[in-house]
This record gives sequence, C-alpha cells and structure tokens, in this order.
Amino acid sequence: MKKSILLGSAAALVAVTGAQAADLPIVEPVDYVRVCDAFGAGFHYIPGTETCLKFSGRVRTEIGIRDDEDDDTTDTSFLNSNFELVVNASSMTEVGMLVGQFAISGSNEGNVELGDAWITIGENLLVGRETSRYDFGGGYGIYDGLYVDEGINQFTFIMPFGNGLSMTLGLEDGRDRRANIAQYNGDTEDTITVSSAFSTSLLGVSSITKTSQILTGVYVGQDATYAGMEIPEIVASLRISQGWGSAQISGALHQIRSISTFDATAPYTTAALSLSGVPIAVGVLDEDYGWAVQAGVELNVGSMTKVKVVGAYADGAMHYIGGADYYEAAVDIVTGDITDTMSGWYVLAGLSHDFSSALNVAVTGAYHDFDDQAELWQVSANIEYEVVENLVVSLAGQYTDIEMEQNTMLGTDDGDTDSWEAKLRIQRNF
Repeated sequence: MKKSILLGSAAALVAVTGAQAADLPIVEPVDYVRVCDAFGAGFHYIPGTETCLKFSGRVRTEIGIRDDEDDDTTDTSFLNSNFELVVNASSMTEVGMLVGQFAISGSNEGNVELGDAWITIGENLLVGRETSRYDFGGGYGIYDGLYVDEGINQFTFIMPFGNGLSMTLGLEDGRDRRANIAQYNGDTEDTITVSSAFSTSLLGVSSITKTSQILTGVYVGQDATYAGMEIPEIVASLRISQGWGSAQISGALHQIRSISTFDATAPYTTAALSLSGVPIAVGVLDEDYGWAVQAGVELNVGSMTKVKVVGAYADGAMHYIGGADYYEAAVDIVTGDITDTMSGWYVLAGLSHDFSSALNVAVTGAYHDFDDQAELWQVSANIEYEVVENLVVSLAGQYTDIEMEQNTMLGTDDGDTDSWEAKLRIQRNF
C-alpha cells in the first residue's frame, strides 16, 4: 500500500514538473560578435548583419613655443589637446564593396566638428567629404608645408586601369577654394572733384585722385565680395602607384564670381560721392575662370627612405598653390568688371628616413611665388619615435620667411617677416 502511494506521488510530481517546464520561454542561442577579416584588422561583424565595423582614432597633446614678432599680445608658448574618432562600415554587395566612413574631432577649445564623411560604391564612385583627388599631399612630419591637401565635398568618378594606374574626374565644392578679390580704380589718371557739400568743411581740399584714395582704403574700404557658387570645381587626375612609389598629374578649373562693394565711412559715403558725380560700381556681378595644374612624384629609395617632390602652377586659383590669403583676381571699382587674374607657383620637396622600425627623421622645404604679391620660404624638420606600439612622440620645428611686394593696383606694401615655431607632440593611436 505504501509502495503504491509513493509511486503515485512520484508520478504526479513528474507530471507537474513537466507541465511547468513546458511553460518556460525558449532561450535563443547567443549571437556573439564575430571577427571580420575580409577588410583588414580591427573589423567585426555587426550582429545579425554582413556589415563589418571598425573604430579607430587618436588622442593627441602638444606643448610648444613660437616667436612673438615683438607683439606682447601674442602667445609665445602654447599647450593643445585634441582627439579624432574614425568609424568605418564596410560590406560586400551586388555592386561591389560598399564603404561608409566618418570622423569626429574635438579640441581643448571646445570645438567638436565633423571631419571626413564619405561613401565609396565599388571601385568607381566616391561621394562625400574626403581629400581632393587634385592633391598629392605635402612633405613629411608635423609641419609638412603649405599645400591644398584637405577634406572637401565632392562627387568623383574613379576609373582604375589596373597595375596601379587610375584616372579620376569629379566635381568639388568651390566654396572651399576661394581666395581674395581686390578692388581698384581702373582709371588711374582721373581725378574726383569733391562736392562743395562736404569738401571745404570736412576735407579742406578741392580734389583727390581716385587711385590714392582707393589704395589707402578711404575711398573703397574693402575687397570685392565673392558671389555664390554657380559651377563646382572641375577636377581631374591621373595617378600611378607601384612598388617603386607613386606619381600624379592633376588639374582644376575654378570659377571666380565677384560682387563690387562699397561701404566707406563719412565723409566718403555713397550719397556724398554721388553729389560729385563719381561713378562707383556697387553690387555689380562679374565672372571669370581660373585654373591650376599640379605634378608630383614620391620614390621609395630602398626600404627605409622616401623622397617626394611636388610642384604646381595656378592662374586665378591661388588656393590651389597655398595662397588662400592672397588675391586671385582684381575688379575695376568703376565698371565692376574682373580685369585681371593673379598667377603663382610653388615647389615642395621632402625626405623621410627610418633609422629603425621605431625612429624616423624627416625634413621638408618649400618655395611659393605669388606673382606681384609675395614670396614665401618654408623649411621644417621632424623627429618621430614610437615608444611602444601606438604611442608616438614627435619633436618638430618650422621656419617661415615671407617677403611682401609693393603692388599699386592691389594696394599692398613691401615688407619682410619671418617666424618660427617648435612643438613636442605625444599621440596615442588606436
């Protein structure tokens, strides 16, 4: 009897336990993050997809000194810190490799901004903000010369021919390629008869030359304004990269659009000058075109040394030769027409040598000639040492000499300024 009761109780317990087990949720197998080696080191699959993701970047801090140019308000020492985070998403699709990448950077000044942000579709299309295909880069080290190499918004078609040879053709954002536009008086012999409404009481003279007043800034007061972009930059390049190194030739077409401006202070107001019948073009739009060409070669001299030479010439496109702060065109203030485009050229050379897998020494030199405006010399040196993997310490210095030229039309004066700067940088890559 007791045995029957015990067996019955056990059977009931098994039945109840089975019923409870049937009510429990089914645990799905865990989909752990898998390593993706199809696109290189550091990539992992996004769970549930065939897209591979990689995070990389750097943290950097610097301390440095510079000359004060006899100006007590200039910081002669400085300390800076900044970071950059790069995210890359890559996958294979029916149209080829699909890649999207962006970078976010920030500094101790509180600036956080988007760096490059681009998409490549297969081997043939690059869209977004990325280094221009016009650029061949600068020299070596922290101070690597004045050159254009920077991120720019673009739609670029890439045609690879094989064996390291490729051609590109693209449209790029012209707003990032602008330099200055000067205003001048085309009639250098004319004289303004100052209106009696303000000549005697305010000026004490009966006439002034247009040229002298324009060049002193009293008559005009500022440069012409750049009009809105109408046609993007048209950029083309041909490049080859092989075991011996790489070489490239490239060119760009640049649209110049000026609007004549006049915003002088009393007594040279628009109303006052109109009393004397002075013709001034205000708000007149005119257009012209500039262009630039570049050629560069980088050679691998053995396994430890690299040599690089880059040269460029521009007419009406000064930004392409490192002259964004100079004039690329001149406008006649009387007619509002663009009458002149400014030209210039530069050559840059660099040498980089690895004394070991951890120690590198580099030097860079450059000469820029902004015709009828300025000549610029620049030389720099850099020592870089990788203390441990991904921890790099660099010591660098640069000297710059600028010789300004007197230009009556542009209103520039001659002068010679030189400056130097040196810094110690510690950088952690990841």
